[in-house]
Amino acid sequence: MYNYFMKLVIQIPAHNEQESILEVLKSIPKKIKGIDEIEIFVINDASEDKTSQIAKEFGVKVLDLAQKHGLASVFKIGAKHALSLKADILVNIDGDNQYCAYDIEKLISPIINNEADIVIGARPIDKIKTFSLFKKIMQRFGSFMVKIVSKIDIKDAASGFRAYSRNALLHLNIFNSFTYTIESIIQAKYKNLIIKNVDINVNPQENRKSKLFKNSFDYIFKQAKNLIRFFIIYRPCKFFNTIASILFSIGFILGLRFLYFYFTSSGQGHIQSLILCAIILTLSFICFMLAIVGDLFTINRKILEDIQFEQRQEKYKK
Repeated sequence: MYNYFMKLVIQIPAHNEQESILEVLKSIPKKIKGIDEIEIFVINDASEDKTSQIAKEFGVKVLDLAQKHGLASVFKIGAKHALSLKADILVNIDGDNQYCAYDIEKLISPIINNEADIVIGARPIDKIKTFSLFKKIMQRFGSFMVKIVSKIDIKDAASGFRAYSRNALLHLNIFNSFTYTIESIIQAKYKNLIIKNVDINVNPQENRKSKLFKNSFDYIFKQAKNLIRFFIIYRPCKFFNTIASILFSIGFILGLRFLYFYFTSSGQGHIQSLILCAIILTLSFICFMLAIVGDLFTINRKILEDIQFEQRQEKYKK
């Protein structure tokens, strides 16, 4: 357990949340066991309503963004600001009042006890009445796919109610512009950061339209695209070698087919199989070379990330 002064920073990303931002601010605990100081700030993502005004009148700091950045960019801005505030723990809670803020103490407990670097609040998906059956299935399926890619048991991969240790903030790099939630999980795996799940509660809400995607199919498409992208970034060798192996197997079978008919039909016909075999084997070889290049890029990325980590430590030292 930590024995030194512990500072908790709570960031609230918000875009047009004038109906709920005050409830979120009021519900945040004033004192938490193991925490010596709590600082709250709202990241106003170019809201067109009174979100910023309400937060300022409540007495918290507001980072007003002139242009809409989106969830991932807002998180990165907040993470940098939290480090500049010398945060030991950063909690992200959305401004839509979906999550119960009194669960913050439960959320940060594993970090305080030095048991985790990142803690994800797992919602009771099956009990949320505003989620359709299709959405519940997709949430479960999405978490399952993230578990396969990251090899970490994640109950609610899309949850935005999370806690990050200082060490995690110094290590993470978010590239995606859509959402940071899945990418941070996959990065954690390859940076040896420990992730834990904590069951949390949610507040009753009306079935609001998401501000991140148009519909469920749009969400599925974007998340599937991101999962493939993350897999290529963090495991390029395995990704391209898998494709190379599949293509080689197909090409090899086509080659055997040509040879079979060549020797059983007096060498007549089936030249198409030979041509297709050559094309597919060439593609297989290209993918194999991409696997080697990708592995070299991975080594280079790790070196650069180590340098960046040291620079961040120096820049944001306590």
